[in-house]
Amino acid sequence: MSDREDQQENSLSLSEIDSSRTLDEKQRDGKSGKITYKIKFHKSQEPTIEEGKVTEIGLLDDSPPVDLQALNTDTYTHYGIFRMKDRSTTMIVQDQNGETYKALSLGKDTVKIPYPVSIES
Repeated sequence: MSDREDQQENSLSLSEIDSSRTLDEKQRDGKSGKITYKIKFHKSQEPTIEEGKVTEIGLLDDSPPVDLQALNTDTYTHYGIFRMKDRSTTMIVQDQNGETYKALSLGKDTVKIPYPVSIES
């Protein structure tokens, strides 16, 4: 098994995180959730790990943020927005295989998916 497969096997998908959220958390979209997740960014040989809480998560079919509407294709199914410890936000998308990636908005119609991420609770 490759390192990438091993990382994804231990990683939570956005759909798993969404299904485990309480009704109270789902109604708090836009505000940080209670659970802190470790997000590992696989952008180099030595991944970086940061912590963040979900502020919004859902299906790309169900009116995603304008920044991510360009990703509403057969390739990507879910999006998540995380509030990081440094108060910045990070967008993550999930593909149809359950793998997660960093998403960068470059304008209304352009989103770049630069590298994979894995999420752990």
